[in-house]
Amino acid sequence: MTKYLFLPFLFFTVVSCVNYSYSPDVVSRSDAQRTQYVVLGTIVDINSVTIEGDREIGAYAGAFIGGAAGKNITDSELESDVAAILGGLVGSAVGSKIGSNITSKDGVELIIETDAGRLLSIIQEKNQSYSYSVNQRVKIIKGNGKSRVVPFG
Repeated sequence: MTKYLFLPFLFFTVVSCVNYSYSPDVVSRSDAQRTQYVVLGTIVDINSVTIEGDREIGAYAGAFIGGAAGKNITDSELESDVAAILGGLVGSAVGSKIGSNITSKDGVELIIETDAGRLLSIIQEKNQSYSYSVNQRVKIIKGNGKSRVVPFG
């Protein structure tokens, strides 16, 4: 039984440590040396938000662990199969919640009025490198369907 629980736990632990960053000073490898365009603007409002974590990893691990645990509940094959299915469903639900909680991030929503007069809302991970304030000038760096906001000047 222990060996059945160890492998998914190890998988969940390793995968949950993967860092998917939404921080403005972290650029994905695929964005390096690509042309992006810059829009200038002024922050008009700031809101704290939580960026939801990854539920899938926890759901898969929980389903596997719950199924394995349920399978060994009884000696009856039919009851064991039913227990495995129920264990998998419950494990998936619990694992999904745990996975989301472990991988969620503190974020900030910046409402920015561009110099062209448009209002934009951009959410990114909170970051120690940059602080933001209302009326602060910022650059919005846009490319590949993503935007990041950094102070201007």
